[in-house]
Amino acid sequence: MAALVLSVAGSAIGSSFGAAGAIAGRLIGAVAGAVIDRALFGPRAPDGPRLADLDVLSSTEGTPIPRVYGRMRLAGQVIWATRLEEQVSGGKGSSSGRSYSYSANIAVGLCEGPIAGIGRIWADGKELDQKDLTIRVHRGTETQDADPLIVAKEGAGETPAYRGLAYVVFERLVLDDFGNRIPQLSFEVVKAVGRLETMVRSVVVIPGSTEFGYEPDIHSREFGYGRSAPETRHTTLASSDFSASMDELQALCPNLEAVSLVVSWFGDDLRAGHCTIRPKVERRDKAVRDLVWSAAGLTRESAEIVSMIDDVPAYGGSPSDQTIIRAIQDLTARGLKVTLVPFVMMDIPAENDLADPHSGAASQPAFPWRGRITCDPAPGRPGSQDGSNDAVAEIADFVGTASAAHFSVTGPVVGYLGPDEWRYRRFVMHMAALAKAAGGVDRFIIGSEMIGLTRVRSDVGHPFVEALVAIAADVKVLLPEADLTYAADWTEYGAQVRGADVDFPLDPLWASDDIAAVGIDWYAPLADRRDTSDGSPYDILSLRDGLRSGEAFDWYYASDAARIAGTRTAITDGLGKPWTFRQKDIWSWWANDHRPRIAGVEAAPTGWVPGSKPIWLTECGFPAVDKGANRPSVFPDPKSSESGLPPFSAGTRDDLIQRRALEAVLGRFDPAFGADDADNPVSPVYGGRMVDPATLSLWTWDARPWPAFPADDEAWADGANWETGHWLNGRLGSAPVSDLARAILADYGIEDVLADGVEGVLDGAVIERPMSARDALEPIARAFSLDLVERGATLVLSTPAAPAILALTGDDLVEAEGQAQATITRTEESALPLELSLAFAETEADFRTSAVSSRRLAGSSHRVSSLALAAAADPAEMTVRAETLLQRLWTAQDRATFTLPPSLIRLEPGDQLALTLGDREHRFALTALEGTGMRQAEAISTAPLVRPRRPPSARRPYASMTGDGRPAVEILDLPPLDDADPPVLQHLAAAADPWRGPYTVWRGGDGLGDEAIGTLTKPSLMGETLDALERGAPWLWDRGASVTVQLVAGSLSSLPEPQVLGGGNSCAIRGPGGTWELLQFRDADLIAERTWRLSHLLRGQRGTEDRIQPVAAGAPIVFLSGPLVALGTSLDHVGRSWRYRVGSSVLLAADPAVAEVTATMGLTALRPFSPVQLAARREAGGIRIAWTRRTRIGGDSWDLAEVPLVEAAERYRIAVLDGADAELRAVETTEPAWLYAAADEVSDFGAPVSALTVRVAQLSTLAGPGTSTEAALSV
Repeated sequence: MAALVLSVAGSAIGSSFGAAGAIAGRLIGAVAGAVIDRALFGPRAPDGPRLADLDVLSSTEGTPIPRVYGRMRLAGQVIWATRLEEQVSGGKGSSSGRSYSYSANIAVGLCEGPIAGIGRIWADGKELDQKDLTIRVHRGTETQDADPLIVAKEGAGETPAYRGLAYVVFERLVLDDFGNRIPQLSFEVVKAVGRLETMVRSVVVIPGSTEFGYEPDIHSREFGYGRSAPETRHTTLASSDFSASMDELQALCPNLEAVSLVVSWFGDDLRAGHCTIRPKVERRDKAVRDLVWSAAGLTRESAEIVSMIDDVPAYGGSPSDQTIIRAIQDLTARGLKVTLVPFVMMDIPAENDLADPHSGAASQPAFPWRGRITCDPAPGRPGSQDGSNDAVAEIADFVGTASAAHFSVTGPVVGYLGPDEWRYRRFVMHMAALAKAAGGVDRFIIGSEMIGLTRVRSDVGHPFVEALVAIAADVKVLLPEADLTYAADWTEYGAQVRGADVDFPLDPLWASDDIAAVGIDWYAPLADRRDTSDGSPYDILSLRDGLRSGEAFDWYYASDAARIAGTRTAITDGLGKPWTFRQKDIWSWWANDHRPRIAGVEAAPTGWVPGSKPIWLTECGFPAVDKGANRPSVFPDPKSSESGLPPFSAGTRDDLIQRRALEAVLGRFDPAFGADDADNPVSPVYGGRMVDPATLSLWTWDARPWPAFPADDEAWADGANWETGHWLNGRLGSAPVSDLARAILADYGIEDVLADGVEGVLDGAVIERPMSARDALEPIARAFSLDLVERGATLVLSTPAAPAILALTGDDLVEAEGQAQATITRTEESALPLELSLAFAETEADFRTSAVSSRRLAGSSHRVSSLALAAAADPAEMTVRAETLLQRLWTAQDRATFTLPPSLIRLEPGDQLALTLGDREHRFALTALEGTGMRQAEAISTAPLVRPRRPPSARRPYASMTGDGRPAVEILDLPPLDDADPPVLQHLAAAADPWRGPYTVWRGGDGLGDEAIGTLTKPSLMGETLDALERGAPWLWDRGASVTVQLVAGSLSSLPEPQVLGGGNSCAIRGPGGTWELLQFRDADLIAERTWRLSHLLRGQRGTEDRIQPVAAGAPIVFLSGPLVALGTSLDHVGRSWRYRVGSSVLLAADPAVAEVTATMGLTALRPFSPVQLAARREAGGIRIAWTRRTRIGGDSWDLAEVPLVEAAERYRIAVLDGADAELRAVETTEPAWLYAAADEVSDFGAPVSALTVRVAQLSTLAGPGTSTEAALSV
């Protein structure tokens, strides 16, 4: 008996398959017919994988080890841990007391290895910031070593390596944020199962327009006081965006050998003679910690700014020179070959006033393709210089005169002493100089896709091609070891046809000794599908055949109307060389000499030697959009006039067509994946393949890592283009159902599997416990409407999309005596599901469980069925699957039995028949065949597969990564803020937005290392003034003055006057001399985000009246209601210069994100306040001068008869001043009064006076004179 091993819409077959059921037996039982629910589809519900079993981190002996396919989130099992470690900070020299924190060392087992790697990690449901954590990932190979921490703790002879188990080790994971307990941890595990990932050998890395996007290190953008935002790191991974993206690329593509790094400058005009090419920036007001943007001698201040669309930059800025150098060096250090690609982007905004050379319109198209740059007017238009010697001058203006001799390279610094021009040569030569500064590159592209220039003719040739030949020679001066090429558009590399004339414009370049290969950006169509086309759009054999057949090979469309009508024109040639006109026929172009034609007559061959150089496919990509193989060269970009869709595309996302088309191209040219000599011939000249497989570079991989790109709309404006664009990020590492099924079956020992006909893509799947192959595979097979057919020793998986392979009538069947030709049984509608739901983990919602449903609009059924997958997917993809499955269940209402004659022995289970019985045609799929001659057949009704239109993917809100800039830090020398004795001598305030608390304060210097002396669990309340504050009078309500402040974080509030007088709303503001005045405010009005206007002020509080000064905008202000760190009370620290470092407690003191300040501890807190209420009266013997003493500590009670004396002794210094403020006499006294003797008065002034000026200060044994009071007294 032969049968469908598994069918979504079938009947139960039984458990015995007989001799022909070897594979089925390995699947453990007959699984045909078991689907949505037991009542409808058979006696046993499958016991497949479950997501719920993977939610919670635990440590249970004997727990099964899961298997992961693609990308999934797992909690894992704790397999090793130490006791919690305690850390103590504070103590001696700190008034803040001791604080305790705890850390854990743990190892978490995840799944069967080897895996590609770990992405995000969640702790207690929130993404864990992995920066500054010590995390080691063991991929689960069979050769992995034991973890060094476990070895150190347990001993070398006692530590298993856990080979075959992927696990993660946390070393000293700080537990402060988790309530001093080990949090619930879960992990994004990635294990590539797709065929494409193994085929990738080279990719193109973008975006070319990114100021610091290629920076290997982490830097934050710092703006405002204590505020920062991410610049080179937008994920919770431990490294920069660029490093994280490259790490993932290498992990997913084990055979990756090379990358092409795109670097963009900007062109500004389609008219060659007017076009300048220069680096630009996104904005002027951008400061990045430890990174300064500079390109070709321009700074952020001197460079032009890219065009803006609704106040958002149309592009990222050009990469900074030093970032390019570091990126090249990083890629080289990774063992990758590097190709540097200078890339011209056209920054031409909409509604410009630039004349269009192609149409003559007054405005050029918005943000066009660089291939549109041409002479003005363009070739073919009246007055064009094309074909005349006048074209030479215009091309020369575009090219410029910069040469290799104008550049110098000293270490990482590139100098330029050439003409002051921004033309093409300067761009290319500057990039070559940067490559040299980086230590060289393996390959260098001197230009790409400039067909509008290479096709411009002079009276004797093609001047831009001649310029490219000269540029190649000049680049070789700077990069003698690099291989060079020009990356021609796929329609540009070969013949140029002008009526009966034929040229080969680029042949002089291809023949140049300085050019190592023929470069082609390969975006040729592989298909010409409509919605009504037969067969599967994903058939890899058809796509592979499309490389050497179809449009641009066998035929072309003469117009758009012809394309719509399907009217094809054959490509022919009267001279027997149709390849001349076949843009896809690189085989013939490469293998033949090239003879130009004049009026249809061939001339002498060009300098091209057949088969003399390899072809590099410098770019090859396909959009992830339905019918993407129809025209791979289009891309989505709403701002650009070039934006579009492939012909007949509905614009819906289709990851599978992108993957299958790339596999078709790679498989056609790479011998490692099936290419033979006919596919990719061997050169008789250099002995290598026509197309060098190692240089077939896929477009494109983004340096911005998924999922931050495309999800982070705050950081990048082009994220929406990812949905149907050419990006491979977020798609490589997924689990195409065909590859997933193969991988699952291979893990059960079933290797001979054919699954190329399977449609659909999951992001990942998991098998969390031991189960049969049937149970593992069946939920996925049901969800994706798969049929499994055993054919000999091969198990065939397919999506039933094929047309009927045979039309039969009742006369073709064997009619048994007394029986009908065929028996057809129909399932009642009430037994079919009216609504079907699919549950799964939604990848872009942090793998949270989600569900989609499909519902029929008509029918008598009320049944609702559901299916849960232990798989991750996009809801839009699963919506398509639910609709497809529901449709198929309803089309499979009829079940037929009939007998086939021996003449139809070729039919097998899974084949589809068009069976006419009477006057009605039925469509059936065979599910079982029993017998050897005449065979009893069982079949179910089918219908042509309808592919529902995929809805747009949901754009989930993305929690943008916070910046990790340095906090704002202020050291405050203040009078005592409370009654503690001894008082705190110095305070520290620190705040940051974002706050990555708690923050530790380290003190060092004076030959000592850094010691943690305090912790801030939340930010200090602090900010900066936005306007000036004039000098004011102390101690009096100033109801007219105000000051505007912007806080780093936090908020303020108004208070009633009595509460202010009781000490509320106190703050310290730093004056121009660095001293701090204490003031208070009654009213705080919020006038903008983080911005407050403070009014009704009390100035010079707590003895700081001498510090009242005009304060300029930008002065720091610290509010005393917020937390401060007391830096000490010990006099041992006074007069010594200390270094203070402040940063997140998870950082080391020397981390770049730690702020560093130096300060000398003074005696401000010990200095007496100034005396008040000075008075003078004459009495016998002289003038008695008296005053009232104030106190620093404990003097705030109204019930005290006299404020406390906190000094060791009561002492004062009083001086009598002359009119010029010079001291005439100074004495010390031990009481708050002094008699100025009459004799001394006459001695000082010559006679008794009616008024005098005095200065009085209280003296401290430790701090010396306190703040003095100077007064002019009437006697």
